Amino acid sequence: MNTLKTNMQNLAMLSAVIAFASCESHKKVEIKEDGTEVVEVRTPHQDTVDKVADPAMKTEAAGGTVVEINRGKDGYTAKLKVDDSKEEFVFVTISHSNLKDHTQYRDVKIGDKIHVIGDYWKNGEGESQITVRELH
Repeated sequence: MNTLKTNMQNLAMLSAVIAFASCESHKKVEIKEDGTEVVEVRTPHQDTVDKVADPAMKTEAAGGTVVEINRGKDGYTAKLKVDDSKEEFVFVTISHSNLKDHTQYRDVKIGDKIHVIGDYWKNGEGESQITVRELH
């Protein structure tokens, strides 16, 4: 009776160790009904086959007239009315830390015409945004 209890404790401990080890490694452990253990090592290809890669950030250029400015701690975001467009706007974030050449940084006023180049993305509301790398 004592041997059965010891065997059950050992089996429980072994199961816990196997479960813990399989979570911490790239192995899939399976114990068959006959007590044999099957170990399958996952390759990076198997781990990433269903994952969707984030698209690379697009570089875009935009030019237009400043119609709104929101000042921040390290710079500002300006809303540009895009040249040759009646209703297209783009928000451009301009800061010292994002510019390739920090000497390009300058304050703009409403009504100024600027041209920017930078990383294009869409915000949560679907508005066009550019993190400015070059300011002209």
